[in-house]
Amino acid sequence: MPVREWRPELPSGNLYSVVLHWTAGDYATTYPAYHFCLSGAADVHVVASGDLRANMRDLRARGAAGYAAHTAGRNSFAAGIAICAMEGATPHDFGPCPLTAAQIEALCFVAAAVARFYRISLAAVRTHAEAAIDDGYFGAGDDERWDIARLAPSTGPLRVAEAAAVGDELRARIGVCNAAAAKLA
Repeated sequence: MPVREWRPELPSGNLYSVVLHWTAGDYATTYPAYHFCLSGAADVHVVASGDLRANMRDLRARGAAGYAAHTAGRNSFAAGIAICAMEGATPHDFGPCPLTAAQIEALCFVAAAVARFYRISLAAVRTHAEAAIDDGYFGAGDDERWDIARLAPSTGPLRVAEAAAVGDELRARIGVCNAAAAKLA
């Protein structure tokens, strides 16, 4: 469903955080590792690809299975939202499916709606890059993550401060979406 028409029917339960991602794929392919995938480059659609209820529990328990595994060690009580983009991307070349302004806007809109519904503070909405920094696997190597450390390619090296600034920018934009929704309510 197009973002402008998306009115989620979110299940009751407890979520305490939202993690923002990209899929590292094309503009159309969605993945069940995320709860919502944002497909399309210009006319962005929200695809519910995972069941939020499966992550509304402590997933560190033995035998926990059947959940959206979007962020290693951080899936308990967490929603994952991903932009369908960044196939073959590197920090200096975002490849044939780079992030688009429409996708970033949609990401902020969807994250705001989820955070608002579950009363998740903006501080608990973070990028996968920020989680990777905290957990020691930030970077562009095979076992590292840098989504979403940049919104545009750059020839400079990936830096922790840059990733933190992008997270702050996204949270500010999500806050604007929340403020706009509050005015309409």
